[in-house]
Amino acid sequence: MVAGEVSSMEFKACTLHQSPPTLNSTHRSKECAYDTAEGKTGSEIVEEEKLTDESDPWAQEYHEILKYLAEHRYTDVVEAMIAASHGFSNPAQHKLDAQAFWSSGEELKFPEVSKSFASPTENSVQGEPSSKEIIENAKKWMGEEVMVDFKKYIKWLDQFKDVEYGLDELQHQCFSVESYDHTFHHFNFTVKMKKPDGDWSSTPYFAQVKEIYGRKYYTCYKLSSYDDGHCYACINQGMHALKHPIGEFGYDSGYPDTGSPFIYLSDDE
Repeated sequence: MVAGEVSSMEFKACTLHQSPPTLNSTHRSKECAYDTAEGKTGSEIVEEEKLTDESDPWAQEYHEILKYLAEHRYTDVVEAMIAASHGFSNPAQHKLDAQAFWSSGEELKFPEVSKSFASPTENSVQGEPSSKEIIENAKKWMGEEVMVDFKKYIKWLDQFKDVEYGLDELQHQCFSVESYDHTFHHFNFTVKMKKPDGDWSSTPYFAQVKEIYGRKYYTCYKLSSYDDGHCYACINQGMHALKHPIGEFGYDSGYPDTGSPFIYLSDDE
């Protein structure tokens, strides 16, 4: 029996109304010789208490545990490694194998540590995405978001029927927080299009994705060369290049004190 197989039901615990097994006042001792780290010979006194009633299941369990611990206590690293690799199945043979190893003069080789057992700090660093990966992932989902907006925009417009289209370039973006339950994201992007039997062309658009209480609202406008609408939210975050439609009131423009909700990365990232 191994220690891990001792169940809590089998190992009786003492309650307030139970006394532990009575120990005989007499006991015997064993003196075990061993070599210390300095090469000197020392001795270890191991006292083994003898229970009054060895037929008691608790007493039998106790002796089995002592026997297991005695057989699985190692002072030789080679013997311990051999025993572990064979599931501690034959302690006597493990000792003989260890003695044979030392007699052979072979070099002790430790197994390589698996990558899965790397230090927690190393794993956390390896598992975290780099700044480049974060930016690439952000560009991907923002590109998907503006195309959702664009598809809603053209849904009821006949001139886009039978037109091939796709995202050409995500040019500028600015995310703003008006309150904990109200955010809006502005984008400038271009869409490449091709009519049947026509050539590919690229057209600039403005999009807003507003979220209030978890629900999204999409707004999209085609931009012209003279569009330069005012937006406190974008200007206050330094996004002067992001163009907004003129004369349109379908997007949020923030307030004079609207600021950045972001924590910026360091210059080297």
